[in-house]
Amino acid sequence: MKVLKAHDRKLYPELFDQMFRGRAEVFHQRLRWPVAVKDGLEIDYYDLKCDPPYLLDVDEQGIVRGSLRLLPTTSMTMIRREFLDFFEEPVDFVDPNMWECTKFCVHKGDSATSIRLLIGLHRLYTNCGIERIVGLYELQMERVYARIGWKPRRIAAAKPGLVKLGVGV
Repeated sequence: MKVLKAHDRKLYPELFDQMFRGRAEVFHQRLRWPVAVKDGLEIDYYDLKCDPPYLLDVDEQGIVRGSLRLLPTTSMTMIRREFLDFFEEPVDFVDPNMWECTKFCVHKGDSATSIRLLIGLHRLYTNCGIERIVGLYELQMERVYARIGWKPRRIAAAKPGLVKLGVGV
């Protein structure tokens, strides 16, 4: 498990390229989300402008198996910027003790990677004094999360007629 910040990209270019390629494969190719992909890399506003921390599951050969990104809710978040109008319930959190987990990405459908990322996330936020993690997810993922032993508390679901999204802590 490796924790990196965006400014570490010059030190670990191969790890960042693997992470961004994995995100392109998962979010653009597999899930068909409308994300921007350039040169095979899925990099967004938050990667470029916010210097977020990333948690990467890296195997013994240096292969990135999965990753996630964290954004402080005291700054710009995906829920606030892209998804606020998707929900009838208020989901705009601003709390120094709550961070948003985004781009949770397992590159090859490996549940062990998901578990390692969740354990790593728990250790990271516990060690950093973060009390809660909020995340945006497709509702069908609740079954996947349950299989790996995690049950987010859903606090909002998308308005009818929109993509079936949830926000949970």
